[in-house]
Amino acid sequence: MGRLEQLRDPSSWWRRSARLVRRFRQEPGTANLRRFDPLVGAVVRERAALRELDDRALSERAGLTAELKPADDGDLVRFLAVASEVARRRLRLEPFEVQLLAAASMLRGHVVDMETGEGKTLVGFLVAAGLAVSGRRVHVLSANDYLAGRDARAGAPLFAAFGLSCAAVVDGLDDADRRAAYGRDVVYATVHQVGFDLLRDRQRIEDGQRLVPALDAAVIDEIDAVLLDDALVPLVIAGEGEPPPEEASPAGVVTAMVAGAEYEVDGERRNVSFTEAGIAALEAHFGVADLYAEEHVGLLTAAHVALHAHALMERDVHYIVAGGRVRLINDARGRVADRQRWPAGLHAAIERKEGIEVTAPAEVLDQMLVETVARGYRSITGMSGTALDASVRLAEDLDLRTGAVPTNRPGVRVDEPDRLYLTAGERDAAAAERVRAAHAAGRPVLIGTASVADSERFAALLADRGVDAVVLNAKNDAAEAEIIARAGEHAAVTVSTQMAGRGVDIRLAPRAVTAGGLLVLGLGRYDSARLDHQLRGRAGRQGDPGSSAFYTSLDDDVVTEHLVINMDPRTVDADGRVRDKRFRQIYEHAQRIAEGKLLQLHRTTRRYHTATDHHRRLLLDTRDRLLTDPADYLTRVWPAGSDQPQRWTSPSRRRLATEVALYHLDRAWTRHLNLLAEVREGIHLRVLGRQDPLDEFNLIAADDLRTLAHTAAAATRQTLDTASDNATTLADLGLHRPSSTWTYMVSDNPFGSEADRFFEFIGQAVRGSGPPAISYT
Repeated sequence: MGRLEQLRDPSSWWRRSARLVRRFRQEPGTANLRRFDPLVGAVVRERAALRELDDRALSERAGLTAELKPADDGDLVRFLAVASEVARRRLRLEPFEVQLLAAASMLRGHVVDMETGEGKTLVGFLVAAGLAVSGRRVHVLSANDYLAGRDARAGAPLFAAFGLSCAAVVDGLDDADRRAAYGRDVVYATVHQVGFDLLRDRQRIEDGQRLVPALDAAVIDEIDAVLLDDALVPLVIAGEGEPPPEEASPAGVVTAMVAGAEYEVDGERRNVSFTEAGIAALEAHFGVADLYAEEHVGLLTAAHVALHAHALMERDVHYIVAGGRVRLINDARGRVADRQRWPAGLHAAIERKEGIEVTAPAEVLDQMLVETVARGYRSITGMSGTALDASVRLAEDLDLRTGAVPTNRPGVRVDEPDRLYLTAGERDAAAAERVRAAHAAGRPVLIGTASVADSERFAALLADRGVDAVVLNAKNDAAEAEIIARAGEHAAVTVSTQMAGRGVDIRLAPRAVTAGGLLVLGLGRYDSARLDHQLRGRAGRQGDPGSSAFYTSLDDDVVTEHLVINMDPRTVDADGRVRDKRFRQIYEHAQRIAEGKLLQLHRTTRRYHTATDHHRRLLLDTRDRLLTDPADYLTRVWPAGSDQPQRWTSPSRRRLATEVALYHLDRAWTRHLNLLAEVREGIHLRVLGRQDPLDEFNLIAADDLRTLAHTAAAATRQTLDTASDNATTLADLGLHRPSSTWTYMVSDNPFGSEADRFFEFIGQAVRGSGPPAISYT
């Protein structure tokens, strides 16, 4: 299909136009940023006048912005004009008018949608500086440590011109360096770093040990990835746990069951269960008469977890093995998820499956969702290349309005209609031939795949056709900046997993421009159209030529996991390409179902965590009062008339008493969290008794919370009442905090929790077995 034909094709036109329509039509969750056009015009005029000033005079102007009030148009114009000229002189970057529009919009509290390559990093500098000079403490939340460090260094000269300090919080900093970094005016970090440090602060035993000041203003890069894709990731701080009792591991017998097919996997590959023969084999192996007996529940659970790990969790899809460790893959970003584990024994089961050392057990001391961290800021703004696609969610969840910023140059990228094939093999063969032809013509090509295994398999397919490709996936993501930087060279071929949050633009070499620009080719679609748009956005940067195409098949996971198609296409080419237009609609319908499931999971999870977040705030208030005014708390521990408060509130004894109270308060909170986790896992069964699981969960959580403070106070009173006058440390009292703690993220089970699968089962039972069926007469 030639370029004119592509532009005239109705489906191609629609794909190119749909997002543009949303840019200029007021829809729920969106904002019209064109009202800032006069303000931007005023900035450009004032900026031109500043060209005549020498550096000293410009610095004086910068110093005069210290009283900036972003809500005042005059103040905002003056700041942006000065900041723009400072950026030109100190960073060799003069903001385009569209970047000024983005900065003005964000300083007024909006989220902005900016296409890939339009200069979001510079916009972040302007917004962070504007907030900081107005007296706010600013955190710029980046996609990863590399980008946080890079951008902090790059923006420092601009911040310094306004008398602002800047630092990055990344792995490798000790507590003193972290505390110093957080004390700067502008801090670059990931939301995970901030969250982990908040968790560490909640374990402190002195007020002066606090790392993170009260959260104030957040500027979030790739805001939809942070607040939607990563929102449900629990951040965990853990200490040494008690080693589990020694018992025979079911991993070996489960592995042996593969040949005997003594388990069943459903058609969606989301659930697996033992057959009756499988249960009998387990009972024979472990020498038990009834594996379902109450005394064997732990063994049965371990067997199911081991089976889940063996039958459903795929190496190089859900995880890789590197350096003797199981390392999870972040589906939304296509890279290794550092410090991330699966819950409930699944991680250990996979380690046993892979024959590597099982990680030592840990006790979860505290945890919170990424979304909870974000909600802790007084104000949030952000930017992304796909923020419009998330505008309704951002408005619903965080009351944020999103506006679209036009590109600096007209976009000429051609988005081709999807090419649908019967099978994944036919899809890949056609895609490989398309890549071979583009490569021969000198065009650079970027291929997006769903997994590490897919990226390596497709690269091998290209090699069979004489095309050498560079592979970027979770196994080599440390080299991503170099790989992406070269992806725009003449005839370069790059095969990559998800491109979100890479932070490096693909710049075209002159010969690549002449050859037609970057071709972005997607192998299948993701569960979210927003991730597809992120991949498309890599082509056509800054008005460059380029095109995108998705090669899909009826074998793709987005179809097989969400629909059953009870029909055959009417027209299929010899190479397997489906010409029946109904099937393109079916494919898009499957993706919408997948997005709906993700949305429902997000809403359900947040509803359950609402109570936990509220309880955590109450606990932290109590903890802070204990740290700042221990005498008041300790006095309330004993009944009126007791002489113990006098014994423990003098300066010589107060510190130990405070540590004891903190110890028991923290232990009570850990127990409360563990209880809620156990309740959450089984609360779904209440629906069988016509009870609302969420209401029942909240009742149980509230009842336990009411006993938490009393339990902690009673334990504190008992410890101190029986304490020796010679005791000076917790150890003297027989109490021990973990000698070491560590932080990590708990990845959601990619197939959902037991509760999630139960609700899905109930839904399937109501509508019939399996996912929704599609059929036409």
